[in-house]
Amino acid sequence: MRLSIGLVGVAAVLSGLPANAAAQRGRAEVNEGNRLYEEGRFGEAHEKYLEALRDAPGSPLALFNDGNALYQSEEYERALDAYRQAIESGDAAFTGPAWYNLGNALYRGQQLEESLEAFKQALRNNPGDVDYKHNLERVLEQLEEQEEEQQQQDEQDEGDQQQDQQDSQENEQDQQPQESPEDQESEDEQQQPQEASGEMTQEEAERLLQAVQEDPDDVNRRAQPVRGRRPRRPW
Repeated sequence: MRLSIGLVGVAAVLSGLPANAAAQRGRAEVNEGNRLYEEGRFGEAHEKYLEALRDAPGSPLALFNDGNALYQSEEYERALDAYRQAIESGDAAFTGPAWYNLGNALYRGQQLEESLEAFKQALRNNPGDVDYKHNLERVLEQLEEQEEEQQQQDEQDEGDQQQDQQDSQENEQDQQPQESPEDQESEDEQQQPQEASGEMTQEEAERLLQAVQEDPDDVNRRAQPVRGRRPRRPW
C-alpha cells in the first residue's frame, strides 16, 4: 500500500508576506528559495526560506515552503513543526495544503493515527480534493491491516503460551521418580500377610488329623515328653 507521496508544492508569493519594505526583501528570498527548490537544492532552499522568515516572522507562505524543503530533505520532524506553524497562522490559503503535507510527514514517521487525523482535517478544508481522500483511505486500510496482524500475533502468542505450559507439565511428569521392578517386588512382599510365628500350617494340620484318625494313641505318645534315666549309683 502506497500513499500519494507528492506534496502540495511550494507556493508562489501571493498574500503570505506583508506589504512593507522589509517584506519586499522577504519576497525576493521566497522566490529565490522556490527556484532552488525546483532545482532539487532543498538545503539551500531551506536557508532562503529562513532568511524570509527573519524578515517576516510567522509568514505562512515562508513556513509552508520551508516545511516542503525540510520534507524533501527527509527532516520530517522539523517539517512537521513548519507545517503546524503555517496552520496556526490561520491563513485559509495554506490551511488545507498544510494539513495534507502534515499528514504525509506524519506517515513518513510511521505515526499513522496522527496522519489519519491530519488527512481528515485536510478534507474538511478541501472536501473535493481527490488526493486528500485517497491518502485518508489508504491510511485507514493500513491501520486495519496492522490491527489484523496484531490480532493474529496475539493469538499466536496465546497458543505458544499454552503449548509451553503443556510441555512444562509433561516434563514435570517425566521427572517424577519411577519404581524399579525390585522396589515393586519388595512393596508386594510387604503387602502380603505374614504368617504368625509358631502358627500351624495347613499341611501340618492335615498330617496331624490323619494321624489321629489312624491311631489316637500314637498321637498321644508323640505328645508325651521323653523320660530321662536316673543316674546309677556308684558301687
